[in-house]
Amino acid sequence: MRHTLLTIMAVLLTMSASQSATAQTRIGEKTILPACEYLNTELDGSLTVRSYGDGKRHKDAREQARKNAVYQIMFKGLQAKGQTIRPLVNEANAYERHEAYFGTFFADGGTYSEYATSEDEKFTAKKRDHGRTQNIHGAVVRVKRSELKARLIRDGILPPEK
Repeated sequence: MRHTLLTIMAVLLTMSASQSATAQTRIGEKTILPACEYLNTELDGSLTVRSYGDGKRHKDAREQARKNAVYQIMFKGLQAKGQTIRPLVNEANAYERHEAYFGTFFADGGTYSEYATSEDEKFTAKKRDHGRTQNIHGAVVRVKRSELKARLIRDGILPPEK
């Protein structure tokens, strides 16, 4: 009897754990996608990441995925196969302090596009949200990290290297 009770409790615990893992990826009907996934570092210092974006049209979703990749590398950093790739901008509240600069940098067709190239694109899904259709787009993006860092130093966002 005791063994049966323990077995039932173990099964219930396993079922609740699997349901909570599903709940972490879905909130209501909205699917939560990771911001960026590290794939590779090239010999020239550029990073290859898988990034996701959403938008009303396919083009908007693709552009948002590229913006998300650059933003992640600049401000958040990446977790990479047992190591951490630090963000380029370590200053606290840097986005807010240089809001005018980053507003034009990340504008549609802005400067960020010089540092992010899409290597492989995959249209992921369409979702409906309150009657509006949103495209979710996944792309493998190559971000020229060393060139981006040089640009931020030249524009006075990062201090010059010693």
